[in-house]
Amino acid sequence: MSSPQTSRFEDIPGRLLLDTCIVNTLFDEGGYICEGELPPGCDSEDEVPEDLRALRAIMDLNERASFQFKTSPLSLAEVANQQRFESIVPCVRWVLDLLDHWLITLDESGDRVADGGEVSHRFKLTPELQKLEARLMQIPDLCRDPLDRLLLIESRMARCDAFLTMDRRTIWKHRERLATEGVQVLTPAEFFNLLRPFAGLWR
Repeated sequence: MSSPQTSRFEDIPGRLLLDTCIVNTLFDEGGYICEGELPPGCDSEDEVPEDLRALRAIMDLNERASFQFKTSPLSLAEVANQQRFESIVPCVRWVLDLLDHWLITLDESGDRVADGGEVSHRFKLTPELQKLEARLMQIPDLCRDPLDRLLLIESRMARCDAFLTMDRRTIWKHRERLATEGVQVLTPAEFFNLLRPFAGLWR
């Protein structure tokens, strides 16, 4: 599997929109990502999936690097509609905490405006973004999944540098097409590969 490469520090994405699968993984695997507790079924670090190990490394690095990880209200809708009744309430609270953290980040940065309008009206699409949605509709996977399509549009609206996902079956496999639309799609492993040469700057 090829990985995106960069030779310049300034090319590293600073603001990333988290796909709902990333939000779910942060909740489900928080013991490993935050505390280093091996996930169920793994007897050693080598058995932990690559993207999960990368998420742990990214979040550890972010204690000092302060990347902006955007959570979408659309993810809240997806989580609330999941058939995981035993964990739905704490998971919804988790997503609300992430949304609150994102709004605090905007307040601290002074960035209250996105390309689609003010943050409070982030789903009011401009004519340009309506055209983007029409082009995304031409991709069968995104035509069938309106939430994925709107997440990608929101990535543009929020001026994100990249869209972080572990979903290789739909969004990631269209990464080259999406790059032509101004949406850089990365897996956690790919993002950490971009960070790795510069990791020492945040130690």
